[in-house]
Amino acid sequence: METMEVEYEITVDDLYAFHWRAAYSSASARRSRYKNYAYSFLALILVSSLFSFGTNEFVISRANLYFVVVPFLAVVLAYFFLERRMTRRLILQLLKKEKPDRGQLGRHKVVLSEGGVVESTAVGESRTSWAGVDRIEQNPDYIFLYTSPAGAHIIPKRAFRDKQEIEGFYQLSRISKEAAAIKVTT
Repeated sequence: METMEVEYEITVDDLYAFHWRAAYSSASARRSRYKNYAYSFLALILVSSLFSFGTNEFVISRANLYFVVVPFLAVVLAYFFLERRMTRRLILQLLKKEKPDRGQLGRHKVVLSEGGVVESTAVGESRTSWAGVDRIEQNPDYIFLYTSPAGAHIIPKRAFRDKQEIEGFYQLSRISKEAAAIKVTT
């Protein structure tokens, strides 16, 4: 197996992009958001159904239907904007605590080898075997080597010379992870 190495600088913007992605692109974040929408809708249905009980019968009128739909749309929009604002504020508060060259911010060096992933920073070094890599993902700006469900090596694509080098790094990561998964299952 070939060895591949990349050196790069992690900035506050890189950490912000990673946390924002985790809050809005991860499957668990989407599930949580959809659950909140569903609970809001159910609560509105329950409240509006209280007005559907007449003296002798249960009647759903247009007014009751509007009483569900209009507030639901208002709740969804309010929730969408408030959630984004609160998430942004929380991420920025978290990032204020980060210090350059103390681990996350600053120079990083990631080496892919047959044994796994080695990341070096000014304050330490971590080694993760390929069997310990949770998943490998990418977006237009980054490659993420997840070493746990919520933690990853963030590798900016700007660290590579060209698209071929980016693709080579990504494919080597995926192939190595898949090979380790096959070894573990056999």
